[in-house]
Amino acid sequence: MKKIIVHNPCNEHTRYYRDYNLFWDELTDELKKTYDVKENRYYENANSSLFNIKLSKGISNTFGLQECEYVIEFIDSGDFYVLSVSDRLSPAMLNEQNNPHLKKVLISQFNYDYVKHHVRDNINKYHPWIYFPQNVFDYENYYQKRKNTNDLIDKMYFRGTTSQRPILEFFNKELVEGFEPVGNYFDDLIKYKIGLSIAGVGELCYRDIEYMCVGIPFLRFEYLSEINPKLIPNYHYISVNRPDDIPSHNALPTDRLGLSHHAKMIEERFLEVKDDNEFLEFISKNAKEYYETYLSNKNRIKHTLNLLGL
Repeated sequence: MKKIIVHNPCNEHTRYYRDYNLFWDELTDELKKTYDVKENRYYENANSSLFNIKLSKGISNTFGLQECEYVIEFIDSGDFYVLSVSDRLSPAMLNEQNNPHLKKVLISQFNYDYVKHHVRDNINKYHPWIYFPQNVFDYENYYQKRKNTNDLIDKMYFRGTTSQRPILEFFNKELVEGFEPVGNYFDDLIKYKIGLSIAGVGELCYRDIEYMCVGIPFLRFEYLSEINPKLIPNYHYISVNRPDDIPSHNALPTDRLGLSHHAKMIEERFLEVKDDNEFLEFISKNAKEYYETYLSNKNRIKHTLNLLGL
């Protein structure tokens, strides 16, 4: 049985901090079925600082892991794999890019052009991965509730931090609700026809995956980022053609910084589709099937191991 070390900073506080923290536990347990696994995981400051690790055949003396990152290292060969849910390119993704023992990096926020700019000839090692909902939660219960909900509210719904999303100030409040939280998020969300998707620090947000798993068709500008397999515009989500003038942050266009005419484009698309119940059901069905096949607890480990080739 091959020996591996898994590196991932966690402690009793991070264990259920995010849904992906539970995924790291699930992945570790699955790897133990095939490999002799040594865990290098406990780190008291996992939520506040990088966890420095040293690989047996690393180029860097050490490099830091966030609690949203995980490394699989084969002890005999020194070959290793990196998985990252980080919103930004990180030391774990980049520091060892020239190391021949680096076999694959799976990135949740994967923008091909942006990643290639930073890794150039090493781009073949870098691949899109999957994304996660925010918390461990009974999403299926709310999916079933929504299926039995009649007379859905004829508006878009968005709840999230507004201070870093100036585009939200430009929306007609007659068309979108939810900025001011009232009651349970999912109890509110499932009452609406369409979810509004606006980027956060990264383009993909937890809410996008939550929309998918509770059956809410969501509307947004076409993604620049990829997960694996790709989400298809107007098949898995309601798409608005991405204009060339969306403002950028750190060299990446981001709709959260959009202007009034960008908000207007989203509103116009909403008005086009809001009464097309057949189309909305089509989007909801396809997104739910994608979630179940690739992102659900029962399938995401197998899918990830297939992407890693392990």
